[in-house]
Amino acid sequence: MPQSTFNQNMRHTPRFVEYVDIFSREDIIPSAGTKDSILLFDTFNGINPLEPLKDTPPTKIYQSVSYYLMEGEITFDINGKETTVTRSTLVNVLPENILKATYISPDIRYFMIVTYPKVSNQIFKEIGLTYSNARLSLQHFITPINMQQMQDFLRIYTDIKRDLCGPDYEFKEEFIRCLLNGLMVKNINTHQYDPLPLEGNSNSRQYDVYCHFLSLLNKYAIEHRTVQFYAETLGISSKYLSFVCTCYSKKNASAWIDEAVIQKAKAMILVHHYSLGETSEALHFPTVSSFSRFFKRVTGDTPREFLRKESK
Repeated sequence: MPQSTFNQNMRHTPRFVEYVDIFSREDIIPSAGTKDSILLFDTFNGINPLEPLKDTPPTKIYQSVSYYLMEGEITFDINGKETTVTRSTLVNVLPENILKATYISPDIRYFMIVTYPKVSNQIFKEIGLTYSNARLSLQHFITPINMQQMQDFLRIYTDIKRDLCGPDYEFKEEFIRCLLNGLMVKNINTHQYDPLPLEGNSNSRQYDVYCHFLSLLNKYAIEHRTVQFYAETLGISSKYLSFVCTCYSKKNASAWIDEAVIQKAKAMILVHHYSLGETSEALHFPTVSSFSRFFKRVTGDTPREFLRKESK
């Protein structure tokens, strides 16, 4: 972030526009969707919902976004690096990425799905994977697909859209969830990445605690770095919270907190171009030295060593 736009409010609470807020601000109506659950957008009615992104600053996303580019060309700026995507391509951008569309060709044709974290959690739970480990911050996937694959994705998308827009019926929500599950599996198989298998019983209260903790972590990691804070917020003991995290991810609560802080620090340094002083202050470290020691303990590199490696 340029120094001229860095103000006192930003120093303690970096503020980002939520991705879907752009659509509300620009009066773009989704093709279909349910509030705080999933939103569907496409160009089939002549509207291009990505157009507002060209006139907005890079935007931090809190949802999972899946683009299915059928025709045309689009250039994304993802975490400060531009990538041009052409026809017949699947793009999945996971939470915590900083996104902007810098170029959109006039002949573009696509459909896309915005999935909120609570739905993504449920989908991964139902297909036996750990959502939290599969969507570590700053991950995105871009994969060319053939015409048959695109038609398969479009068929599922069309079915979801039809049922969301259609009348209510018994088990409607369950049917749509099944379609989303199938879409998620196809996305994973297409990109050929390996999210971690779910450890433990996904139907237990422990799993709900685990998912709630990760949601709180995404929201509060900038300001709170103690296990005690999250345990008290959840109404459980610190020992129990770490036990639950270890059961489901092989990492304790403290390791999750450290990782979340590091991911936010990397985004501030790489994407928003904060200085080390600005980053340490925004993350509530007392000094730059204490921030640097923390960064090296978690990553093995100092912030300057990390930045040097990234700039090569």
